[in-house]
Amino acid sequence: MSSLPLRFALATTPQAGADAVAEMREILSAINVDMEPVFASSYTALYDAVHLHEADAAWCPPLVARDLQRDGAAVPCVSVVRNGSVHYFSAIVGGPDLHAPADIKRFGWVSRMSAAGYLVPRSYLASIGIDLSTQAESFFRSHARSMSALEAGVVDAIATYAFRAEGTPNKEPYVPHAFVGARLLATIGPIPGDVIMVSQTLEAPRAKALGDALRASTIPKHGAITTLMGATSFGEVPLGHLESLSRWIEHPVFSRARAEA
Repeated sequence: MSSLPLRFALATTPQAGADAVAEMREILSAINVDMEPVFASSYTALYDAVHLHEADAAWCPPLVARDLQRDGAAVPCVSVVRNGSVHYFSAIVGGPDLHAPADIKRFGWVSRMSAAGYLVPRSYLASIGIDLSTQAESFFRSHARSMSALEAGVVDAIATYAFRAEGTPNKEPYVPHAFVGARLLATIGPIPGDVIMVSQTLEAPRAKALGDALRASTIPKHGAITTLMGATSFGEVPLGHLESLSRWIEHPVFSRARAEA
């Protein structure tokens, strides 16, 4: 295959994503593809990068991926595997002195397009009668910044992602980036995980080569991709993977909560 730039979008900054981009470039060098990073400042910008043909492929959270697929702009290429699974959980995490979701007065979210960091937990809270319209809400644009805000006492609780330890289906999910003393108040899920999407304008042979290269790749165990994205490998996209998100975000309770946001 000839060496052609592949415009690959990620929702991160050039500074934070530099090392992960270097690892991705190394993976794609196996198929003689030069990766040209497209850095998106938000999940909305990530969607736009693919939809407006500014990117050939993108690392997408499930809602962005589902919207791109529904709008006919992109199709799934590979799934992102974390801790041996293509699914994960949403977690509501509070500070050391918080005992129940009903005690939350200041809530920290990731983004309105984040499944684990907004959509699913907000639906859950509304379903148990917690009126978020009376609370102060802040958005921190990343899971790491949300956790830092919680640790600093800027908010009482946040929504973030959680995993179930590989090979332990009966164990409770855990939050790998929680600080000592943080309280796990609730876990909701499972939720379909991230997906690498390819634009409908990307030539079929190049899209297939990209998928084959990612599935065959070995992600460094403590490398930048794992640190930034939590990924441990890439795999096939299960049938109906993205549409399984619908049961969380198209419930009437969520529709009301989203309208209030």
